[in-house]
Amino acid sequence: MKNHITIRIYFEYGQKIKNLSFWNRLKAGDFASELIKKAKAFDLAQALNFNVSKGYFEKGKIHWGVSETRHFKHPHVVELTDTEERINNFLQHQKELLEETKIVLVKSEIELKN
Repeated sequence: MKNHITIRIYFEYGQKIKNLSFWNRLKAGDFASELIKKAKAFDLAQALNFNVSKGYFEKGKIHWGVSETRHFKHPHVVELTDTEERINNFLQHQKELLEETKIVLVKSEIELKN
């Protein structure tokens, strides 16, 4: 995975997927699932959905993932890895979908073993 970069996309569990028809909204999965499907369709090297057990955004209230159902504000993270060019193309292509997310480039990632 030489010359690859990793980004993390932070969003709330209840993040809405914009511009879907009524019927598509009924059959659509959650935001993380849809984002990972789009990354796979774009043929990115790797996409991971982290299971966040507890945390908070923007100095807000702490959300504890202790119940069977998640609060719609519960933090979620999807991590994408590929070349910088492909990641940037994906971000540009999914600009509208990612509008209300926070995207962070993960620095100092060094592959120790393949």
